[in-house]
Amino acid sequence: MSSVDPHGWATRRRQSVRRAALARGVDAREVRIAAVLLDIGGVIIPQLFESVRRPGFPLGPFGGDERYRAVQRGELSERDYWAEVSVASGVDVGALWREHTYVREDMQRALSALASRVRLVAFTNDMSLWFGERWPARYPVFALFDQLIEASRLGPPKPDPEAFVRAAAAIGEPVERCLFVDDLRANIEGARAVGMPTRYFDVRDPAGSLRALLGDLDLADLPPEPGPRDRTVPVNRLPHVR
Repeated sequence: MSSVDPHGWATRRRQSVRRAALARGVDAREVRIAAVLLDIGGVIIPQLFESVRRPGFPLGPFGGDERYRAVQRGELSERDYWAEVSVASGVDVGALWREHTYVREDMQRALSALASRVRLVAFTNDMSLWFGERWPARYPVFALFDQLIEASRLGPPKPDPEAFVRAAAAIGEPVERCLFVDDLRANIEGARAVGMPTRYFDVRDPAGSLRALLGDLDLADLPPEPGPRDRTVPVNRLPHVR
């Protein structure tokens, strides 16, 4: 687990805005979202299925890939899936991730709005496996995040329900105040098992998924840099994955 410049000006400003909102009072009858935990691969950055175009490369959710369906069901880990792809295709999957990875344009534009409303946390299983220990430095956008968490450093990986309990503890929030966003249904189910609100991110419709996430937080019609206002939203307004 790591924090991004926890004493920097931008982080202090976000924290002060949120404290001011809380000081105005929160209805004790409503549990409210205080943090959004975003998966990285598939949500913040596209899956390789989206960014790599080469003969014989798997299509994942865009085709009849039964092994990837096993990943979605939680029967096969992503790490093991990509190890299989590497053996079958003879390609260095880690090199592909490093070469073809970029931040989704729509997501990048939305992150500042998200960060102004709630604590923003990147929650990955093992990003350092593919990008090395200094992976946050590859993408300036991670400066917007309050914390970066790797589940593999805390204990069991997603989709184990314990991973979500530990992630919430690591940021000092109850699970019911954390909204978790992921493109794997097995991970979504793991979060739901411990009472964490969820938003499924469909990589086949990233724009629609992002609009739904912003709508969950009443940000759909707000400008990128909203003024001070209540930085939390009621949990009971957040739908679980359909």
